[in-house]
Amino acid sequence: MIAHYKTVQRRQDVGMRISSLYRQQQLSIGILDVSSVEVLKEAVDWYVANMNCTLHVITLEETFEKEGLGSLYPDVTFICFNSLVTLGEQINAFASECYASCFLVVRSDLQILGFEGGSLMALMADKSHPAMLTPVMLNQDMELMPTIRTPYLKGREIEPMSFMPSIEPGSLTPNLYPVMALGLYDRALFQRLRGYDEQIMGEFYQLLDFGVRCHLYGFPIFTCGDFALRFLSKHSIIEDRSRCEGMERAYTKALSIHRIAGKNLVEKWKPYVDKELLKSEVKTKQIILQKTDFFTLMKEWKNPEGE
Repeated sequence: MIAHYKTVQRRQDVGMRISSLYRQQQLSIGILDVSSVEVLKEAVDWYVANMNCTLHVITLEETFEKEGLGSLYPDVTFICFNSLVTLGEQINAFASECYASCFLVVRSDLQILGFEGGSLMALMADKSHPAMLTPVMLNQDMELMPTIRTPYLKGREIEPMSFMPSIEPGSLTPNLYPVMALGLYDRALFQRLRGYDEQIMGEFYQLLDFGVRCHLYGFPIFTCGDFALRFLSKHSIIEDRSRCEGMERAYTKALSIHRIAGKNLVEKWKPYVDKELLKSEVKTKQIILQKTDFFTLMKEWKNPEGE
């Protein structure tokens, strides 16, 4: 699926434009427009006032034009799609447009409760940094939400289990994939891993595919106690794990390679096989790059709470 969007760049003076050519910004924030225009404006107002970094809003072209958002927020960049697209497609576009070392994905219907920028950016700058850091999430009643996902197979199907994250300052809880795609990403690594698979139409499988690829290639994902978000009007998170177009791609990449005695061997994971992908990518590229397999992840993963 090809993204059709336009980018309305933020206002910059000439000096700022020239200097930006010679230095890469450390952080860029992308706000996903998922609620009403009023809620979106409140969110943008807050980020403009409180976060000293470049801001991007990912929205529909119709909303941008109708509400005159460019005039209201001249210092914000808008990525405007001409139709509804998948979550992964929105984030891929943001990653291509933001030109920062790291990018942070948030939503218009939540607020940041905690973001220890210094420690988080230091973690992402470390030589052995993770693929991304995901937030602790609280619902509208300030109750902790079970956003940790761990690898698990139920028969022939991937059925990640859910747990509560640690909220201790500085804690890092391993996570299989980023729930709702929220979190702090390493941009260069994200693009090297080719981001989200836009041929997978379901959000759950899109997120699962990206997270599993990170782990299989040796790049962990952690939920960090120094990073917390709160939903303004959401009590719980409901994942749609129903079958979707392209889900075979997620299974093919996640389960086709078995690592035995230090060697990667290919074996079809029936009934969920994308034969073309198996031939063009798994057998030619992934088999060389993969560091572990899904079955080892399950065996060695330590679930939170000692469960």
